[in-house]
Amino acid sequence: MASASNGHTNGNGHSSAQWSVESMIPQPPAAPEEDGVSGRKFVILAVIGVLLTWGAVYLGFRSWKANYEALAAYGETQVAPLIDPLANRVPADIEAATWKKAVADTHGMLIALTGSGMLDRARMEELGAEITTLVQNATPATALKDLSHFWDQLERRAGPVISSEVTPARPGSRNEKRHPRLPRPAILIREQPPEKKG
Repeated sequence: MASASNGHTNGNGHSSAQWSVESMIPQPPAAPEEDGVSGRKFVILAVIGVLLTWGAVYLGFRSWKANYEALAAYGETQVAPLIDPLANRVPADIEAATWKKAVADTHGMLIALTGSGMLDRARMEELGAEITTLVQNATPATALKDLSHFWDQLERRAGPVISSEVTPARPGSRNEKRHPRLPRPAILIREQPPEKKG
């Protein structure tokens, strides 16, 4: 019989020859699952990397801001007030109100300088020591020259940080609460640079 000529039949009625031929036909490769898995891993790792970077930047900014605010508070409460006793050394040829205003403006300038982020704690302490020495040594006869010289030194060292504000901070801007940079009082004589010898 024809059914017997091709070999034995299995329990399902199919010949073993048919199964052996089908097994020899190459099958299309199945879609690899690894590509999808590695793609998901890459996305997850990328998201984690972005979050870690953002977290590190945020924590770094918070640390910097806390340090900045602490230094600004130290300058405002511990350094700037050291100049205030100089208001009692009124020069003989200057009205008391005018002199006190010049000292108050110097106080404001020191707040702007120490709140600028330009000075670290050690430099603020050095500045405080300079101010203390200035006040202790000043007399009504020398106070005008001493304070003028103090402004000269700070303007050379700090530059634009203590130059007068040209444009006021806009309401609502991040600089709205910034202390104004007061101009040099008019009564404080600017020290002239030494003439060059030809």
